[in-house]
Amino acid sequence: MAKPHKDRLDIKPPREKKPRVLIDLDGVVRDFVGSLIRVYKKVYPEHDILPVQSRELEKYFPIGEKVYQFMAPGYIEDIMEGAEPYPGAVEALNRWENDFEIVVVTAQPAITRASTYLWIGKHRIPTNEVHISYYKYEIDGIALLDDFVDNLEEFAATGRLAVCLDQPWNQRWKGPRVKSVDEFFRLVLEHLYGDQRDRERVGDLA
Repeated sequence: MAKPHKDRLDIKPPREKKPRVLIDLDGVVRDFVGSLIRVYKKVYPEHDILPVQSRELEKYFPIGEKVYQFMAPGYIEDIMEGAEPYPGAVEALNRWENDFEIVVVTAQPAITRASTYLWIGKHRIPTNEVHISYYKYEIDGIALLDDFVDNLEEFAATGRLAVCLDQPWNQRWKGPRVKSVDEFFRLVLEHLYGDQRDRERVGDLA
């Protein structure tokens, strides 16, 4: 079997100017809370965990503040790498990758960075760009999908579209809200082209 020429593998694809959208991972694409509960129940099968309604995890796990120590080397790798994507999230990213430049933006402490990169590769997230950052508003993009209100508020303050992925812990956000990643992309399309489509409809009726 003939080996492929190196230059064929290195051919640059044509550069396309597509709208850049920023996508958070945990709470949006990756089910971190669900995976934390899964691993916790392996260790404490007799414990009852309350429904997680905020980012203050100590309120919902019987070990209280020690839940943060639980997310230390030994368990954190399984929690992060073994987490499932939310249903339909990865499929939506793949569905829209030809229309948008998908940029992953995720705040990760040092202990979870390697596991996060492995997770992105494992699930073949369609992105050419990953930012590990707590300052998402500094990253170029026309819209942000996130589950953390502070990130949304900072991004919205720059005059760009900040969209909340609906979760129990972000109900104080009063801006745009969606139930799925797919709905986010449709909202961005409406944001970009809604006025144009309205004018076209008026023209068709004239």
